[in-house]
Amino acid sequence: MLPVRRSTAIAALIVLTQLAACSGSDALKPGGGEASLMVRADVAGTPVAMVVVEVSAPDIAPPLVFNITITGGVATGMITIPAGSNRAIAMRAYDAGGVLTHQGSTTVNVQAGTNPWISITLTPLSGGVEINATLGSFAVTVTPTATTLSLSGLTTVGLSAIIVDEKGHVVADTLSWATQNPGVASVAGNSTATPGLVTAVGLGETHVLATYNGAVGSATITVTQ
Repeated sequence: MLPVRRSTAIAALIVLTQLAACSGSDALKPGGGEASLMVRADVAGTPVAMVVVEVSAPDIAPPLVFNITITGGVATGMITIPAGSNRAIAMRAYDAGGVLTHQGSTTVNVQAGTNPWISITLTPLSGGVEINATLGSFAVTVTPTATTLSLSGLTTVGLSAIIVDEKGHVVADTLSWATQNPGVASVAGNSTATPGLVTAVGLGETHVLATYNGAVGSATITVTQ
């Protein structure tokens, strides 16, 4: 029969070995669950007719591929991917003839449920403008998308913003209004309940943006004489 001290030591060693094995197996597990991300890219002024999103990772094989359709010069769509670390997200844009025009990528950690916004810049392969794309748990839509103001006629307009989460629910919350060129138009407002009041300042064109948790919606404002 083993001495009491030796038996206790062997039992403790067995417990420690089992704990180490369990913690090691947990460390190899992916994040678990899924995340739904809304994709948005303003492709106006480019020849882009289709945007493709590809997601890959060590535990995602083969890669997931999503086609994002374009309406009114904006590519919008929803993708659902497994949560976990080191998610490589690649975006490619093609023209109507199927020719690759832009591409960009990033690698991020994705958690189940709500995620912070992700920004990807798609650079042109042969000249042209860059495409700024965002992926996140929220989407912001501004209406009207384009308005013309006049220094001597219609000098103000109210813009509405709608925030939608990844489940399609409308969110009534505080957001941020901003203008890219305050010399053309100013904007005031701080929530979805208060329209962004845009006022003409000078001749030209600018974009008025509504931002919520990194998600951005925009409207083009043109000011004429």
